[in-house]
Amino acid sequence: MNPFLKVALLMAIIINTALSNTLEPTIKVIEKTNSKLNTLQKKINKSEDKRLDLFNEYKYVNQSLKNTKNYNAQLQKILDSQNKELNSIDEQITDISQTQKQIFPLMKDMIISLKMLLKEDTPFLLTERKNRVTRIEKALEAGDIKTHEKYRIILEAFKIEYDYAKTIESYQENINDITYNILRLGRVALYTQTLDLKEYAYFNKETQIWVAITDSSAKSNIRKAIKIAKKQQNVDLLSLPFLALKDIK
Repeated sequence: MNPFLKVALLMAIIINTALSNTLEPTIKVIEKTNSKLNTLQKKINKSEDKRLDLFNEYKYVNQSLKNTKNYNAQLQKILDSQNKELNSIDEQITDISQTQKQIFPLMKDMIISLKMLLKEDTPFLLTERKNRVTRIEKALEAGDIKTHEKYRIILEAFKIEYDYAKTIESYQENINDITYNILRLGRVALYTQTLDLKEYAYFNKETQIWVAITDSSAKSNIRKAIKIAKKQQNVDLLSLPFLALKDIK
């Protein structure tokens, strides 16, 4: 081998050995440092995750707190409104109590008016109308019927009486143990007809008695009027006796 080549090879071995002895501790230091850095980074990552968790929890709690405040504010408005309503109800209850005290005498006066009407009116459907007044009197004294319902019942009776003035009606009724066909024209005229169609009469409100009708034309018109009331004949113009005795022959 060439002496120079041997020297060069020897020098290379020596240099390589020296470098190896120098670099090895450095590499170990670097590796150890990297390991510490990795450990530290992991701690940093954990801390960041925890920070993010805490921040998210803070945002959630803060939003919940805002929602709670908004709910409490809305609830307070509702409570204020309910308190106002309760105060209004208390006032209404007081007013109703006062009204009931005032309306009871009024209802009694209305019933008295109905009784007077039956006494002074033409005597049609007397049994039905008297029974209605009796039921109203019992209802007025009943404890299980509310005041507004009592008042409604009385008003209904007045409406029925009012409607009599606008209608024509024919029905049968027993008067002094004799059954008659009765013809009612509103509230202004009331006529009787025996079932054999022979005897007729009309009620004179001035004298409060029944007056016999002998005029054949008046009898014929009463028969027609009864048929009209029963919807057995078309409406027609009729001439009927009322209060004037000169019309009865």
